[in-house]
Amino acid sequence: MLILSGQDVDECLPIGAAVAGMREAFAAVSANRVELPERTLITLGDGSQLALFMPAYVKNSSFVTVKSVTVFPENESHGLPSVQSIVQVLDASTGSPVALIDGTRLTAIRTAAGGAASVELLAREESSSLAMIGSGTQARAGIKAACHVRAIDVIRLFSRNEGNARQLADEFSQYDWCPRIQVTTDPDEATRDADIVWTATNSYIPTFSETSIAPGTHIVGVGSFQPSMVEIPPFLFKTASIFVDQIEACWSEAGEVITARAEGHINSEDVFELGEVQLGNHPGRRSDQQVTIFKSVGIAIQDAIASSIAVDAARTRGVGTMVSL
Repeated sequence: MLILSGQDVDECLPIGAAVAGMREAFAAVSANRVELPERTLITLGDGSQLALFMPAYVKNSSFVTVKSVTVFPENESHGLPSVQSIVQVLDASTGSPVALIDGTRLTAIRTAAGGAASVELLAREESSSLAMIGSGTQARAGIKAACHVRAIDVIRLFSRNEGNARQLADEFSQYDWCPRIQVTTDPDEATRDADIVWTATNSYIPTFSETSIAPGTHIVGVGSFQPSMVEIPPFLFKTASIFVDQIEACWSEAGEVITARAEGHINSEDVFELGEVQLGNHPGRRSDQQVTIFKSVGIAIQDAIASSIAVDAARTRGVGTMVSL
């Protein structure tokens, strides 16, 4: 069995391949070419600690995968990641174990790549400014992904943890591909007039105000994944074009979309899968003035395709560690 560390994943899952893979993943969902049960969630401790299990299979593909994730918000105070995971990869023809992958790194890349796929499909071509809300692993990956698919020359960053935000900005200042990151203490200052707004938090309340969003903005929400979590103001959904990773997952777990419908801002038929745009069944953005929203709770088919890309690349390059069970 092949073991892929986080460093191995970085080498074998470059952002360009990951974005292309996520477009393929969303299309497979919309074309009903997947086996994708709802994730199993177990509440631990005081209720803020979670364990999640996410199986997936693309029909007629080589692998079936199961991702196991734990969410422990207080871990950072102990020097541990708040979110940790592993991905098991099994041979779809024999059931034999193929690989065990650092799911934390794979999740960060595939989530950011999913957001970037929405930017490719929905954001205005000339989009050049990015507002990032959050300063954790997902925010870091999101900045890299956004800069890969659009010529970003302005980044404004807000985080409730200003120290983390400034550390991220200092670290990214070393990269030639990344423009200077402006850290702000006001989320609306970050989002005002931004071409792309990207939220990567576990917030239970909106992370910015709807009045700060300019016409033509594309909004990416990838941090929240429970009905009680709300990163994007639900009122914004009233006039925006709304896209999600999967309809069923959206109505089960996307707090903003659930709240927007409950408050009467939208109806169920106002929400579309991003895969329909990839397949050519939906036009996506209809005008330069339209606000578009992509809300993703993260679906296991993203892990399945990202894992397949990483395993294939690792085998080709001789990356990873082989072990016998």
